[in-house]
Amino acid sequence: MDVVKAVETYVNKLVSTPSSMKVLLLDTHTTPIVSLAATQSTLLSHQVYLTDRIDNKKRDRMPHMKCVCFLQNSEDGLEALGEELREPKYGEYYLYFSNIPTKSAIERLAQMDEFEVVREVQEYFADYAPISPCLFSLNHTPTASKPLYGSNINSWDPRALELAMQGITAVLLSLKKKPVIRYEKVSPMAKKLGLEIQHRIQSESSLFDFRLTQVPPVLLILDRRNDPVTPLLSQWTYQAMVHELLGIHNGRVDLSKVPEIRPELSEITLTTSTDSFFQANYLSTFGDLGSSLKDYVQDYQSRSLAQSPSSINSIADMKRFVEEYPEFRKLGGNVSKHVALVGELSRLVGRDKLLEVGEVEQGLATSSGADFKSVQAIVTDAGVPPWNKLRVVMLYALRYQKTQTPNIATLINLMLANGVSREDAKLVYVLLNVAGADQRQDDLFSTESLLAKGRSALKGLKGVENVYTQHTPHLSQTLESLFKGRLRETSYPFLEGAGVNAGLQRPLDVIIFMIGGTTYEEARTVSLFNQDPVAASNGGVVNPAGTRLLLGGTCVHNSSSYIEMLRSAALDFPASVYDPPPESAMNAPILNLNLGGVNTTEDVKVKTRTGALLTIISAAIILSVTMIEFLDYRRVYIDTSIVVDKSRGEKLTVNLNVTFPRVPCYLVSLDVMDISGELQRDISHNVLKSRLDPQGVLVPTNSYSAELRNDLDKMNDVKKENYCGSCYGGLEPESGCCNTCEEVRQSYVNRGWSFANPDAIEQCKDEGWADKLKEQGDEGCNVSGRIRVNKVIGNIHLSPGRSFQTNSRNLYELVPYLRDDQNRHDFSHTIHHFSFEGDDEYDFWKAEASKGMKKRMGLSANPLDGVEGRTAKAQYMFQYFLKVVSTQFRTLNNEQIINTLQYSTTQFERDLAEGVNGDSPGGIHVQHGVTGLPGAFFNFEISPILVVHAETRQSFAHFLTSTCAIVGGVLTVASLLDSILFATERALKKSGVGAASGYSGKLM
Repeated sequence: MDVVKAVETYVNKLVSTPSSMKVLLLDTHTTPIVSLAATQSTLLSHQVYLTDRIDNKKRDRMPHMKCVCFLQNSEDGLEALGEELREPKYGEYYLYFSNIPTKSAIERLAQMDEFEVVREVQEYFADYAPISPCLFSLNHTPTASKPLYGSNINSWDPRALELAMQGITAVLLSLKKKPVIRYEKVSPMAKKLGLEIQHRIQSESSLFDFRLTQVPPVLLILDRRNDPVTPLLSQWTYQAMVHELLGIHNGRVDLSKVPEIRPELSEITLTTSTDSFFQANYLSTFGDLGSSLKDYVQDYQSRSLAQSPSSINSIADMKRFVEEYPEFRKLGGNVSKHVALVGELSRLVGRDKLLEVGEVEQGLATSSGADFKSVQAIVTDAGVPPWNKLRVVMLYALRYQKTQTPNIATLINLMLANGVSREDAKLVYVLLNVAGADQRQDDLFSTESLLAKGRSALKGLKGVENVYTQHTPHLSQTLESLFKGRLRETSYPFLEGAGVNAGLQRPLDVIIFMIGGTTYEEARTVSLFNQDPVAASNGGVVNPAGTRLLLGGTCVHNSSSYIEMLRSAALDFPASVYDPPPESAMNAPILNLNLGGVNTTEDVKVKTRTGALLTIISAAIILSVTMIEFLDYRRVYIDTSIVVDKSRGEKLTVNLNVTFPRVPCYLVSLDVMDISGELQRDISHNVLKSRLDPQGVLVPTNSYSAELRNDLDKMNDVKKENYCGSCYGGLEPESGCCNTCEEVRQSYVNRGWSFANPDAIEQCKDEGWADKLKEQGDEGCNVSGRIRVNKVIGNIHLSPGRSFQTNSRNLYELVPYLRDDQNRHDFSHTIHHFSFEGDDEYDFWKAEASKGMKKRMGLSANPLDGVEGRTAKAQYMFQYFLKVVSTQFRTLNNEQIINTLQYSTTQFERDLAEGVNGDSPGGIHVQHGVTGLPGAFFNFEISPILVVHAETRQSFAHFLTSTCAIVGGVLTVASLLDSILFATERALKKSGVGAASGYSGKLM
């Protein structure tokens, strides 16, 4: 039962497909799982080009790459995956979940995959962190935001229960185990979890259809509350000590706060799978560790001498040096890491007086005991940090809860006088109420029964090898009883369905799960049981062949995380959790934890009309101002920022609608050029040219500008099959024939000639070309549609005649436009609509969100919409210079991100009849560098700036703080006014009574 190998196998499987370069996407839950089970070199060997988090919004699009996603089956994971699939950044997706996805989750995935980029969906049961071969964690360290308990100490938080059930189910499936389940009877949480796991096994029976064994495995569910002592103790073995003093988080240790630490050692990895010295010594005591480290350093020094230049005297020496040098460098880094780590542990032990504290802790935790005076000495010692004082008093309270209640009260008061805060002091009673003697089912201190005292005395006769490692976790006694067949079913019952003889069979495979978190000290016990059960149980277990143990927990605790778990859990419990337990209430210290110990004054005892009036006014003010604050909290603001536009290789859509009242459609040509060299001539795709009569009314026929040859098909029918028309000197097409007037015209354009006299062309005569041109001569044209352009500098021009290229220059067929046909031609125009649009604006929901934000910001209209250009001259040029700015709209909480564009414009008009010289409107002589061309030209330039408009809202914390300030301020002012009015009224009454008494005296 090696969980590291199990998860490593899953990781290797999921990164081996597809067999090409790929990206690995993880979430916050699966990142530490993969980092603990696989090294970077392993991932690289499977062609994993990049490892990233799915919630990283700044990832680049790489459509040529394939993506492997390994995610937790949770609502957050599915939401992040949905956002990814709605805007896929990679070409193909292979989805792997760390647990069993529900049917509804699969259906959601199918709906999300609009672009059909998902190639595979599968579950790999790696929903836990494999810390060592026999230790796993669910990485759920309870906090106020991620609680473990519900509203009382016997109930689960629903989310925590679901995570625990999924994690244990994943462990069982990855190890192919279908166990019988036992649990601590005193813990309703253990029974609830066992029932949930049993229900999952039964509902997913096909997944748990493993080969039956003679003795089924056992899943033993324990509760941390039955052993609160182990996580409170100082630790004296290497791994546990590092976690207690520095913290090990998913195989990493932060040394950045260590004095004079080298930068490369500010954060180190510490796992048994990648560090040979740690693998050999992670269970060693602090004393043995020092001698092992000394040998390790000496070995490195001897190898250093072997690698020195003076020792290289031959080709064989050189070859040996090259082969061994990488391993030698790795060894040097490892030596530096462990020397720095052990040095820091030694410094902390001396600074915090942990040797003195540890000796007292071990006495309190074992049968030897510790007297009251030794604990007093620790509490009053100024060199001992307050945190260690709190731990010692907690251990004393747990041990002597039933017998020395007055001393517990004295120690709490002593702590308050020696640097421990009231908030921390309260936790002593929280611990007794959560995990005290009345909450436990087993005797931790061998103080309850005569038989227990006898066993304790026998153990004491054997002596102790190390005074700092006397304590053995309660888990050790539980496992010893389990393997002896003496674990009582009254205390550790089976769930239904285990069989009548289940308690008589000695299991070979046991999986222990600790609700509330396990510890490295308990993991050491399990490791020693796996190595040598006889020695681990002091000879208590005989014939242990084939026994395998696996330990897991919601997290791996040190004393800090365990006490913080108690602190955060108590916030959701009834207020009585801070009160002394019933047996100690009479002598408990009064912890004055109210707001400054305010005494009730006389002015709040007496009911007055002014007080009632002030209360009503205060309530009205609080209600109105709070409502204003709430409306302000709910109001959505738009925050604008400017960043560099990093997009590249994109295209833009230009949406235009322009009317030319005095240019026929057959003369208008729409061309696009850009700086990249791309040229689009006479665009007709997605562009509609509509004929307009002289009054500007749409010609009510289907004959648009492209339909100048309505009877062309009839003409072709009359002609012979082998007919081949002449091109009249024009550049012939591939067929060598110009059978239509349009083909003759195109051949002239391709040759660079002007198509000036269609009456001389046989094909044009037959088609009635000249008549139809004359028919349309006085018409106008409306050009509308969408065109795609590159996101680079370019121009869009609407000009007369068709363009052609000669000698790398673009020329235009202007003769039909400039010819005197008794009709007035000029490029006066009206721009009904002109906008740049992004691809997101063709998504309905994004388009609606974009329109809403534009309307709120006053950006609905485009600068050129409704612009008119007027001229009476045929040779007249209109130029519009557009600055296009990429714009991004982000809805609240980044639910939708819409990429669009805005632009600004300036315009310039020019009379081409003046040639290269002319006068400006102010009468200044101007010389033009180019001759120009009649038409309307839209020159656009792309700005390198991205404008981001994001919807924001005040945080709930801000609203809560403001509300508290309003309530507190109004009540404070009201109480001051009430006190002043009450004191004034009372003074006036007293003076009035005194005057009345004096007057009466005079009458008498």
